[in-house]
Amino acid sequence: MKIILAALNAKYVHSNLAVHALEAYVNNRKDDKLKNAELCVREFTINHNLDMILQSLYREKADIIAFSCYIWNIREILSIANELKKISCGIRIWLGGPEVSYDSRKLMNEYPFIDVIMRGEGEVTLCELIKAEAHTTYDGIRGITYRNSCGDICENEERSPMSLDEAPFIYNDLSKFDNRILCYETSRGCPFSCSYCLSSIDKSVRFRSMDLVKKELSFFLDNNVRQVKFIDRTFNCNRKHALAIWRYIAEHDNGITNFHFEVSLDLIEEEELDLFSRMRPGLIQLEIGLQSTNPDTLKEIRRVTNIEKIRGNMCRIASLNNIHTHLDLIAGLPYEDFASFKKSFNDAYDMKPNQLQLGFLKVLKGSYMEEMAPYYGLRYQDCQPYEVLGTKWISYDEILKLKQAEEMVEVYYNSSQFEHVLSYLIPHFESPYRFYELLGEYYYNNSLFGIGFRRESRYEALRCFASEHLANVDDFSAEIFESLLTYDYYLRENAKRRPPWTKEQPVKTPKATSRMMHIEPLVSEIVPLIRGSCDRQEAVVNGKYIYCLFDYEKKDPVSGNFHTKLLTYEK
Repeated sequence: MKIILAALNAKYVHSNLAVHALEAYVNNRKDDKLKNAELCVREFTINHNLDMILQSLYREKADIIAFSCYIWNIREILSIANELKKISCGIRIWLGGPEVSYDSRKLMNEYPFIDVIMRGEGEVTLCELIKAEAHTTYDGIRGITYRNSCGDICENEERSPMSLDEAPFIYNDLSKFDNRILCYETSRGCPFSCSYCLSSIDKSVRFRSMDLVKKELSFFLDNNVRQVKFIDRTFNCNRKHALAIWRYIAEHDNGITNFHFEVSLDLIEEEELDLFSRMRPGLIQLEIGLQSTNPDTLKEIRRVTNIEKIRGNMCRIASLNNIHTHLDLIAGLPYEDFASFKKSFNDAYDMKPNQLQLGFLKVLKGSYMEEMAPYYGLRYQDCQPYEVLGTKWISYDEILKLKQAEEMVEVYYNSSQFEHVLSYLIPHFESPYRFYELLGEYYYNNSLFGIGFRRESRYEALRCFASEHLANVDDFSAEIFESLLTYDYYLRENAKRRPPWTKEQPVKTPKATSRMMHIEPLVSEIVPLIRGSCDRQEAVVNGKYIYCLFDYEKKDPVSGNFHTKLLTYEK
């Protein structure tokens, strides 16, 4: 019996932990009833041509295809599964994952080609299904919804969670994960009750034993894995557990591997901050779910948050210059109107994260948010990703403004390619949000959205925007602005051609001693604005210009910027 475990990932660099975990669990428990089961993992992305995926799966000639279903791929999976059922005689379609675990009976009524849905945790369930397949009877298998021999839909009892130590380590053969981000979990469940999230349904947080975790972390470190992404929902909900892992990776740092954690920053105490201060730059990165700074909103979504502690910890971590931080906001939450969200954005921006993710509420099936939708006047898309269209507090017109601003944040802030020029520009506007809002309007009015830009074109668009909005502002200097634009341009790339706004060099420039260097004359007034990102400032003489050397053989592991040095300008 051939079984395909199929995944459609959002991006090529992603790997699907679920299908690999299921395969490993079944293979580790091969007994007489499982020995004839041949499991194969097949991973695609939602950007692949669906007909190509259909052809590929059809050629497998599998008896069963089990799909891993999420909010980002359910539409594509249902389309492919429907066509497979038409052309593959006798094939059985099994689904599992968070997108089908709730209201599975309704889903099977709507889509008659589905034979089985595995609800919740799948390792033990899959084993029992395979053993029962020869008898085509699933009585007594917990955690499934299925069609019986008469075609009736049956829904069995829920399955109790297993010990997380029973989950196998899937990365023994790293060749299967070349150029992929490795996802890793040391806990399942979440102790919190955020109304927009499904993780809060299972409050019985389970942890993998530390002996196993350390052994597996050692494997990653010994093999110089580039990045490991912990998918624990709130990694530091148990301080003892989190501290033990952070201490271990700090003590065994190989100088290469980066570890990504999703944390509650207001649970971070002085002990963690002291440990962070001693870590190699780039060893860890932190994703922080702020979501909002509106106290009424946070209370309504059942999120206990100490905003001032988050603000203080963000400031402390930023001062270390060794940890990349990613701060999340959600637009469309209850009690968050347009003005309130702008304040939340400005509050978050002032915390100076390396990336600021402006997301939009997804109303997930089975969440408390879905239950409360009528009371909130919450309108959202019927199909994935079930994104908010409006509430009694915020209109769709306002959401469109936020979407324009969100794309500008992604292009100009989150890319980290405009760091110094943004620091100069934004104080000339009412607030950070107002800057991104006006920049989004400029893009919209000039039909710039949806265009495949060359890198220098983004800089040129920003230059034209600044010229339009700040030309008559007394304390705005176009010369300083364009020098900072040039500085940021060369800071991230050894460009082969000069950007369009610097058609002529103002002074004769000395030649660099290496092909991996570039020397650029800039106005000396920018020195205070780039302080901290240059190796030296003392070489600058009194004069209009400085030389800046960009060294493309040295790169900051946190910011991604290449090293620079200011050189003496000799007249």
